[in-house]
Amino acid sequence: MDEFKDLLSYGILMKPTSYSKLKLAIEELTTEEWFRELYKVPSYNTTIWKDKHVKRLLLDPQKVKMIKQDQYHAMEFINLVKESAK
Repeated sequence: MDEFKDLLSYGILMKPTSYSKLKLAIEELTTEEWFRELYKVPSYNTTIWKDKHVKRLLLDPQKVKMIKQDQYHAMEFINLVKESAK
């Protein structure tokens, strides 16, 4: 029974949080030059971490993949960050 409790508590502790998912998405996008340039600007950096619309987009792995692979989606993301930072 103690082994089950240990296993259960380990599983709960290892559950990914939205912060860790967001961090992974940002790390994945930093392979792109345009994202690194955007991320260097302090107001945009704050927006990426704090704005609920930007975070919601980055928490979806499919959308991150689309942003990374498609120039149109990348431009849409850049525009969203810039508009949200105002």
